Amino acid sequence: MSGGLKKKELRTEDDLTLKQKKFVEILVSKWGEITKAEALKQAGYECKEEKYYSDIASKLTSRKHSPHVVKYLDKKLEKAAAVYERDRLRRYRRLEKYADNAFADKQYAAAINAEFRSGQLAGLYVDKKEVTVSGLEGMSRAELEKKLQELTNKIDGFNAKTIEVEPETDKLIEE
Repeated sequence: MSGGLKKKELRTEDDLTLKQKKFVEILVSKWGEITKAEALKQAGYECKEEKYYSDIASKLTSRKHSPHVVKYLDKKLEKAAAVYERDRLRRYRRLEKYADNAFADKQYAAAINAEFRSGQLAGLYVDKKEVTVSGLEGMSRAELEKKLQELTNKIDGFNAKTIEVEPETDKLIEE
């Protein structure tokens, strides 16, 4: 190719524009706090209509449309994640120090809490929550019958009458 743009697949980090790099830097530094469209605006991109910001941001973060930008984004996210992994060791040590100091001061509740938080950080403790459905769908037959009886008693208390019906035997109709 002479002087033109390289094919998408052949582009590297060296082919990123300043705005693309800035977009990735902003997106990574504020990951989870802002949208891709907002990162695009902060990077200096200008669009005629508001909806185009999200369109362009989506294309920049698409492996199909901008693989070189996505590779750079992956690299920056991996680097940011590594910082937090290194911080994990620091957090373990800090919690250990808190637990030891609390234990030495005979503050056992604080020591236990620091140990527990350290275990949570390590993934040793998992919060298990059980959700019960209070609607009719989650009830067993016995529970439904009990609920119907309660409602029947409630209705009868307001001068309403419940009619008891006995099923009749089915008669076969022959043609």
